[in-house]
Amino acid sequence: MKTTLIAAALLALAAQVQAAQYTGAQGTAAVDASFVTASELFFDLEFATRGSVTLNFTVEAQDLASPLLSFNSVVRNLSGLGFGDVSVQLDGASFSLPQGTVTTDGFQAVQSWGGNSSALWAQFGGPGVTTEFYIGNPLLQAGAGDWTLDLSGRQVGDVFSITVAVPEPQTYALMLAGLAAVGWVARRRKV
Repeated sequence: MKTTLIAAALLALAAQVQAAQYTGAQGTAAVDASFVTASELFFDLEFATRGSVTLNFTVEAQDLASPLLSFNSVVRNLSGLGFGDVSVQLDGASFSLPQGTVTTDGFQAVQSWGGNSSALWAQFGGPGVTTEFYIGNPLLQAGAGDWTLDLSGRQVGDVFSITVAVPEPQTYALMLAGLAAVGWVARRRKV
């Protein structure tokens, strides 16, 4: 009898500690959401090209008992090109204080990063090609911290999304590179 009550209590506890239900993604990155656990939204993203991916979640009753979810992600760069910056936009949820961190694998530094209640961003610098960076603390590194999503005011069945974008370089930078190449070719033809 005692074992049955303990088993029932453990099942009830397990049923109460679910994170929001992952319902799929749209975009240019491969998503591994198998790390989503109790009160935690952890996922890996693999970008073969620059672009964005939107992950969609549905709020479940268990999420409303404590509307704060821990959030982090490993973002891998499979493009062979450097990523200059990243932005994360929330729709239907908000970031709660304290802010988390954004760090890299060490091949390229984080020049600056920050966030507000609906977005976070980071700019990377240096000569190296970042093979991956970390939103929050997925590798449990000292000094790094996860971001916290706040679902306050949401109801069961509400949908929220997280969009992670690794944008193309600025149009002006590409245009200047193109003009420099045209100038170099024109000068070379004169010689």
